Amino acid sequence: MTAFLILLFSLIFYGPSLAKPDIQIQNPWIREVPPVSKMSALFMRIVNKGDTEDVLLGVKTNASKFAEIHMMEMEGQMMKMRKLDFLKLPPKAIVELRPGGIHIMLIELIKPLKEGQKVKVELDFKKSGKIIIQAPVKALH
Repeated sequence: MTAFLILLFSLIFYGPSLAKPDIQIQNPWIREVPPVSKMSALFMRIVNKGDTEDVLLGVKTNASKFAEIHMMEMEGQMMKMRKLDFLKLPPKAIVELRPGGIHIMLIELIKPLKEGQKVKVELDFKKSGKIIIQAPVKALH
């Protein structure tokens, strides 16, 4: 009986801390841009299959000097882009990073990106830590 009470007590008080996010990255890709362009964008689907929220804190890549989380939104009659400090990923949710919506801006490209090239990207999450992906460069035809 004592062992059962200890187990029950542990589950009640420590059980919630055992819940964790389960982050999966699907279909990442980077838009090919003209060779003179110094910016591009990274898109993907981020799936949190876990029971708790996670937060995308930042992104790094050796393809650009800076990588920032951005969001497109209507402001009056104008579409505006604004930088986000982080991106919340609710439990059991899918967050789409897509053209015209949330995306990762790659700023000051180191060299032109060509279709078919793969770019190493490091995603930094609050709870899941660093996740490294390979994102192919795709041309828009």
